[in-house]
Formats: sequence, C-alpha cells, structure tokens
Amino acid sequence: MRFIVNRTGQYDKEAPPCANAFRSSFPKWHVRTCSEGEFNYRFSASEGEWRANGKNHKVLANGYIARQEDDVERWSIELNTLEEIMAFIAENGQIIISEEDYNCPNPTIEIYDDYRE
Repeated sequence: MRFIVNRTGQYDKEAPPCANAFRSSFPKWHVRTCSEGEFNYRFSASEGEWRANGKNHKVLANGYIARQEDDVERWSIELNTLEEIMAFIAENGQIIISEEDYNCPNPTIEIYDDYRE
C-alpha cells in the first residue's frame, strides 16, 4: 500500500523524510463546509463560482462540497504487510497512521520525532 510519509520535526519538505521515500503524485481535494449555493453567494466575487474551477464536483455525506484540483507531489513509501510496517517502525521510531493528509484522501504515516500539539 502506498502511504504519504512525513516527519513531524522536518521543516525541509524537499528532503526525504526517511530511507526509501519517493516522490509521488496524489489527487488534491478542495473541501468547503457549506453548500454550493452558499459558496457562490459568499465567495464568488473573490474566488469565482464553485464549478468554475476543479473537476469531479460532489456533495459529501456530511453536506460539505468538494472538488478535485491539480494533483500534488508528496513523499511516499510503499508498505504492504504488517511485518514491513513493524520494520519501518524499528528503523524510524514511533509513527502515527492517519486515514488522510490535509486535502489529500490517502493514508498517511507521520514519523513522530518531535512535539506537536
């Protein structure tokens, strides 16, 4: 399985966060916590109509609106078994596995090597 991978204490986003990390393209989603009509009413003057940008426009189960925008490049790692995940932890230390990264609905591994709130 391909994961987005990052490191809590790493501020140089150009450097790989771990060994075997590679750059990979992921779809980016723009999500708003309103209806399409409300978005157009409140933001069209500054951002344009909701459907004027992006593709695959949809309404999520919670009523929010979403559209797919240009793909984003992220550091990635391929881990396919529990044994590979455990070896990754042994090599990199504590990790946090999340369902998605900000605006990018792909599983994410964060190497937790520094404090964050």
